[in-house]
Amino acid sequence: MASNQVGYIGSGPLFIGKRSGGKMRYVGQVPEFKLDVTEETKELKDYVRGFGLAESISFISKVEASITFASADINNLVLALRGVEDATSAIPVTSEAHTAYPGGLVELQGVSPKSVSVSVAPATWVATTAYTIGQIVKPATGTHFYKCKVAGTSSGTEPAWATNGTDTSDGATLKWTDMGTMALTVSEYEINSAGLFIPATSAKIDEAGTPVEVSYTTSAGYNIQALVGAGEEYRVVFAGKNFARNGKGLKVVMYRVTFSPTKELGLISDEFAKLTLTAKVLSDDTKTGTDISAFCQIDMEFVG
Repeated sequence: MASNQVGYIGSGPLFIGKRSGGKMRYVGQVPEFKLDVTEETKELKDYVRGFGLAESISFISKVEASITFASADINNLVLALRGVEDATSAIPVTSEAHTAYPGGLVELQGVSPKSVSVSVAPATWVATTAYTIGQIVKPATGTHFYKCKVAGTSSGTEPAWATNGTDTSDGATLKWTDMGTMALTVSEYEINSAGLFIPATSAKIDEAGTPVEVSYTTSAGYNIQALVGAGEEYRVVFAGKNFARNGKGLKVVMYRVTFSPTKELGLISDEFAKLTLTAKVLSDDTKTGTDISAFCQIDMEFVG
């Protein structure tokens, strides 16, 4: 007896493009791609016999596709997050003002800052002014800054500032402690993709917050504004092969597809990230004629 059994193990590239036209984009690795057809049934009970059905009719209520992306490239992220992307250039930023805290992040513009320099940015010392414990100042000239150790009123003339880590007397009672250079060394902060981190043990940055100025250059990249894009319609083409039949070709075309945003985006994991999207497969009114599907078409290479 001849066998009608045709096994199927599918693989192959997937392409997605806007229905309005343009590039059909290769989306990278796709671990799973499947169609889900939902059937709705209307039934009429047999009221004459009292059991069974007198009539039953069913029709397709909806067709959905599920696609899992294993490539988190910019285009897939935009599709998954229904976002709007913008290419960003490397931009130099000079003396950007921030308040730094020990054990805290100083968030900078863009991503992965380069050529970073950080300096404490205190106000300039002022004569005959009341200062309280913890306030910081800088001299009219010099590279060090000073923290008020004993409160009081500054003298009429600027004191001779100590630069060896000791105290400077100012006026009748005011004392200043030398805090070192305003410029932080690279060992006094850590650069990360979001900005820079100040260690909790920092000697120059105060728990109440210390004004700093940061100069840096942003890295070129992309900016994605999530969940602000309009719901586009797409075409989906699968150029598959059936490896259970020596790689015989299989082509699936979905004419009109709308994607829902991904339900989750794993940002910390021991595994490679995956983006699972569901999509509604809508009817295409341009596909007409007897036995012509308005939803999708499947072409299979002859299996002998």
